[in-house]
Amino acid sequence: MAEAAAPPQDPLTEPGPWNAVAEGYDQELFNQTPTLTERALSVLDVAPTSTVLDLGTGPGTFAVRAASKYEKVVAVDFAEQMIARLTAHLDAAGIRNVETRVMDGHALSFEDASFDAVASLFGWFLFSDRARALGGIRRVLRPGGRVLVTSWATPDRNTAFGASLEALRHALPDLPRPARPFPTQVPETCAEEVRNAGFTDVQTDIVTTKVEYESAAAYWNMMERAGAPMVVLRKRLGDEKFAATCAKACEFLESKLGSGKVTLTLEAIYTSGTRG
Repeated sequence: MAEAAAPPQDPLTEPGPWNAVAEGYDQELFNQTPTLTERALSVLDVAPTSTVLDLGTGPGTFAVRAASKYEKVVAVDFAEQMIARLTAHLDAAGIRNVETRVMDGHALSFEDASFDAVASLFGWFLFSDRARALGGIRRVLRPGGRVLVTSWATPDRNTAFGASLEALRHALPDLPRPARPFPTQVPETCAEEVRNAGFTDVQTDIVTTKVEYESAAAYWNMMERAGAPMVVLRKRLGDEKFAATCAKACEFLESKLGSGKVTLTLEAIYTSGTRG
């Protein structure tokens, strides 16, 4: 009897889409949500003399801010264009205590017990094997070291993403609808995964902030420029159908959100723990 075929790889767990949006992601999001970064620094709560790993750094949203708080930051990402954007920020600001590397978060090439803390802000939940990633994080942490992984809440609570998803489903009625929340959208499941990886003192915190756009069209333009899922969707639909879909989705948003400024909610799950 033939073996069942392996499930298709989620394209968002590959660097291609993230390389494609690196410039737009950086320009649109690098300065957008300081509240989320500041909360991460607070939750980690490690000494200024610490060496901290920023896993899935993107353009360095966390790493650049953490550089003034800790003795050393090592920032890694599997998308080389994201690391290029981070390097540009470091050069512009004259920051010298951040080391950058292109690296797969599933296979960290660091010695055991190299770090006092590891943070993965909105990267860990996209890993194809989260348990393996957490195992690697635990290995590179010193005893007593802190871990923080963050993920987004469900779209109904996280309207900064939910609004675009609703618009896409209006434009593409056949777009798949998950039967239940993803595991990393459930605080209890996030805590269980971190606890199962061998961490203690595990807790989850819900962090909420607001983002504002000049218009529904500006919001949709941000999603097109910065959203890796849009790269995947364009490839699936082809340029012509993708453009028509975006026009229809943007029209839907304007009818729902109005013609003025748009304020949406970002709700995140912060899951932290300690290496025993």
